[in-house]
Amino acid sequence: MLPKTLMFFCLLSAGTASAQAQQVKGTGALLSGRDSVLITVENGQKYLHHIAKPGQTLFSIAQFYGLSLQELYSLNPAFQYDPTLHPGTLLKIPLPNRAIRRYPGAFFDPARFAPLFYVVQPGDNLFHVAKRLFDMSPDTLRLRNQLRSDLLQPGQLLNVGWMSTEGIPAEWRTGTLVETVSEKTHRARFEEDKGRLSEHGGQGICFWDRDSNEKGDFYALHREAAIGSVIAVTNPMSRLTVHARVIGRIPNTYAPNIEVVLSPAAARHLKAIDPKFFVQTRYFK
Repeated sequence: MLPKTLMFFCLLSAGTASAQAQQVKGTGALLSGRDSVLITVENGQKYLHHIAKPGQTLFSIAQFYGLSLQELYSLNPAFQYDPTLHPGTLLKIPLPNRAIRRYPGAFFDPARFAPLFYVVQPGDNLFHVAKRLFDMSPDTLRLRNQLRSDLLQPGQLLNVGWMSTEGIPAEWRTGTLVETVSEKTHRARFEEDKGRLSEHGGQGICFWDRDSNEKGDFYALHREAAIGSVIAVTNPMSRLTVHARVIGRIPNTYAPNIEVVLSPAAARHLKAIDPKFFVQTRYFK
């Protein structure tokens, strides 16, 4: 069951998703100045909750927020088994402090920044939210939100700043949110499975995001291989093989001839040039 604050969040998003869908229909925009972004804090880490819009994909959302697809899947594990992204779906995204603009400042353009709203938790007080969580003056927070007192109620929304509608650069994130594992380690796991599980294979088209600057792990999406297992993908043209960890299923929106989706690091290991190229696969289950 969702926490009460996120249940409230779902109700709010359901009411705003329709308006957002009309606003961005056919544009592919991920965030606009008319969107409201909600924030929660867990163990000192701030998270925003993105409301998926029509035409968006997990790839585009991950890139927009400076994440690898593997990190997005790790933060939203339900997509590992059902990667269908429906409009209105909430995605949990880490929010670096650097991405929060706490004060409008000179030449502030509201169209280029989406307001950020903190969801008040039980036990919160104005000083804690202002100083401890967002490093700002309690007086500023009080005036901005037209508060008549310092008393806060769980589920209450407080405007704590804005974030750019251009997204979050990957370089603003310190380190990766999931452990990076080498191709050599994946290959060792693949060899271990060889002796105890049944081998399966296939061939078809491999897809990867050629325009991504992601330098993360060797991972893959596949329709049949067990999630968490390792799949071997061979490029017959380069005669190279990469071993990648299966982190989720291929979305149904992909053509049936897509055999595997690889991370940019894994595809580059195969010397891939085109975003789609022929491969052969082997896996054990």
